[in-house]
Amino acid sequence: MNEMNREMRRMSEREERLAKKADRNVGKYQSGEKVSRLKRVSNYMGEVKTELKRVNWPSYSTLSSFTIVTVVTIAFFTFFIFGMDFSFKITLINLLSFGG
Repeated sequence: MNEMNREMRRMSEREERLAKKADRNVGKYQSGEKVSRLKRVSNYMGEVKTELKRVNWPSYSTLSSFTIVTVVTIAFFTFFIFGMDFSFKITLINLLSFGG
């Protein structure tokens, strides 16, 4: 239990260090001076790059297994909805021809 707390504390401290490093430019233009559009885009792209470094990217095996599960699920529901639609259509046609 104590080891888990140390690990969580280390992870929290690391996140704080990364956040401070990423936010070192915050407040730089608080004096009201105009910032060019190119500079704002440059700052935005830098922030995007920093955030992408923080992302916990999945491994290839995890990504491929999730992709397979997604494709199989989509295929199942596609055929299920097609089957329901087809059966409703046949039922409706039979009811209308029976009543007429």
